[in-house]
Amino acid sequence: MERRVNWLARLFAVCGVLLVPWIGVLIEQLHGQAGKRSFSSSWVGLDVLEAVCLLIVAGLLRRRHRATSPAAAATAAILCLDAWFDIMSAAPQLPYAESLAMACFAELPLAALLACAAWRTLEWAGPRAPGAPAAAAARQHAAGGPRQIQP
Repeated sequence: MERRVNWLARLFAVCGVLLVPWIGVLIEQLHGQAGKRSFSSSWVGLDVLEAVCLLIVAGLLRRRHRATSPAAAATAAILCLDAWFDIMSAAPQLPYAESLAMACFAELPLAALLACAAWRTLEWAGPRAPGAPAAAAARQHAAGGPRQIQP
């Protein structure tokens, strides 16, 4: 489990860092229009948000922080949103194919990994019942099992 957590943290960090050159490409394609209000500038902002979120999730995951699960879930949702708007706003033919490929081979698989990480790290978010493993306590609570009353 420890190796898997470290591997995921590295993967999310690398993806966040790899978004930085892509953001540069997007800014270059704007030809100096990044400061103006435009639809294209919104994509730069969204990709910056994705990079920051991926780096935050990587850091939280590495430290096994209790905020890992909600941060990973939010980042997965942001990636799905980006994939949706990329596909729906792409011009026909090659730009559409590029957007579809990015969604199918990068954004959505990464979102699925983040969703899985959010699910698996959910137990870090709540307090553990005394003497019970987190997973067993969560199952017992979900099943409406006995609860310990704290004095």
